[in-house]
Amino acid sequence: MMHPPVLLSSLLLILLLVLGSGCSSTQSTQGVVSGDYGKPATWLRSAEARERKGDLQGALYNLKVARTVSRQDSKINAAIKRVEAKINGQSDKMMKQGKQAVRQGQFTKARRYYLKILSLDPKHKSALEAMRELDERASKASMKKKVARSNSNYNNRTRKKKLAKGFHEEAYSYSRQEILQADGRHANLGEYVKEIETHLRKFPKDSEVRDLLSKILLDQAGAAFDAENYQDALGFLQRAERAFNSDADRLGKIQKQRKAYGKALYLKGVRSSRAEPEHAIKYWEYALKFDPEDKKSRLRLRNIHSM
Repeated sequence: MMHPPVLLSSLLLILLLVLGSGCSSTQSTQGVVSGDYGKPATWLRSAEARERKGDLQGALYNLKVARTVSRQDSKINAAIKRVEAKINGQSDKMMKQGKQAVRQGQFTKARRYYLKILSLDPKHKSALEAMRELDERASKASMKKKVARSNSNYNNRTRKKKLAKGFHEEAYSYSRQEILQADGRHANLGEYVKEIETHLRKFPKDSEVRDLLSKILLDQAGAAFDAENYQDALGFLQRAERAFNSDADRLGKIQKQRKAYGKALYLKGVRSSRAEPEHAIKYWEYALKFDPEDKKSRLRLRNIHSM
């Protein structure tokens, strides 16, 4: 039977071995010798070694650990600023290289630059945004290929009068999905509206896309009117009328918006008639373009011209 003093000594020895082993494995993974983790100089040496190897992220980690040990050490704080500046400098350089690669159409190369930046700074906002844009571009390119392939299959089978079941639905689904996914994020509004109009010529019963087109055109008319670009506002309304010339409900909404703009311009003309009569004339002339049945604006213009 083991005596108590011997048993106690054995347990202490085992405990020391376990603790020593745990410290050694933990610190060795960070490049720090076991038992020295309480000394800032140890972490500084490890940071310098990692920096020489080009591991800036690891160097910064060790420096920040050193700062937790000695917060007032100016050498540590200066080293952190220097390494962070080095990371920012390399990141800025690679961001420029990534953007240049995108302009040249080398998207895989650009992605590699952005991933290198994120390996230095996982929270780099510009790199994360650039990666998101690349993913969206890739998704849109893939969708366009599917739409083109689907439309080609649809057209070929229509010409041969052997339309296979499902191809019409596939073309409709891909075209519709591409339009709805791009809602509010399309770089060129004019091209986007053309895509919608093309889709509706092929699939005129798509009520959701028709609603989207109506909303875009009327919203653009409103924005142009608010900016006093009255000719542009008229253009959007006229385009909406052409798109929905067989839709009584939508034409009624367009007509209502026209009359509202005509009334607003009439009132602007009244307010300007004394101080700036030339502006009043412009407002009333545009009021009649928006609402040809505006009797008040017509009467005001007639009175001015007869003076």
